[in-house]
Amino acid sequence: MWVWVAFYRPAPKRIGPFGVPFQEKILRVAQKNGTRTVLALDLEDADPSRLLARSREVLESVRGLVCAVKINRQLVMALGLGVVADSILKLAKDYSLPTIMDAKLNDVGHTNGFMARTYFDMGFDAVIASPVAGWENGLDTVFEAAKSGEKGVLLLTYMSNPGAEPFYSLMAQRPDGHGKPVFEILTELAIEWKASGVVVGATQPRVVARVRQLAGPKLPIYSPGVGTQGGDSTAALEAGSTYLIVGRSIYNSPDPAKAAMEFRRPIQA
Repeated sequence: MWVWVAFYRPAPKRIGPFGVPFQEKILRVAQKNGTRTVLALDLEDADPSRLLARSREVLESVRGLVCAVKINRQLVMALGLGVVADSILKLAKDYSLPTIMDAKLNDVGHTNGFMARTYFDMGFDAVIASPVAGWENGLDTVFEAAKSGEKGVLLLTYMSNPGAEPFYSLMAQRPDGHGKPVFEILTELAIEWKASGVVVGATQPRVVARVRQLAGPKLPIYSPGVGTQGGDSTAALEAGSTYLIVGRSIYNSPDPAKAAMEFRRPIQA
């Protein structure tokens, strides 16, 4: 099946290497802690007080075993922006851990820009966005916000859930007449826009390998879906993943530190 896509549009030539400080920051922490693991602190609990206490407990227990902390909207919606900023982000900063907001920004430019600036002002070091929104009046405002604050933008190239495959692997025809899978086009956009990294599910080692082939050795690949979702950490790393995003396998464990140790892998410069 083929589908015409019009979002393949190169970014203006004025774009610079946004997010480099973030890439360097997470690399330094990864080397210092001897791990490629990004903690996905995406816990859920109907009791906000219990949720906050458990989130802080998990973060404290694995602080030297991870290289960054990713927070999804569950925690922000349950606790509120202020609590997340004053408690979770402050704690991560105290431990010198970079923080990533898994916002999956995918709206029009002024909305994306407002959300990106809000998260950056809260203290997040990077945001995750969807390249499907396109550049002009889409993600241009996100990259501009990142550039002004020396933050990072990670672009979602292939999700980790099984239902993602029909879309991301769909053969799409570019305006120049050439066809390729959607995830390859999204990877090319990430390269063109000089993103700080791409997000590719660890559940798809074949896709990770192809993205690495397209992106070259320097663009970081962040891979969620390890453990509970069935992704294999070794297979993902061998395919080309740079960082592993691990959540439930760590925070649902009776001993999060022990669980984090099992995913610990050294990283090279």
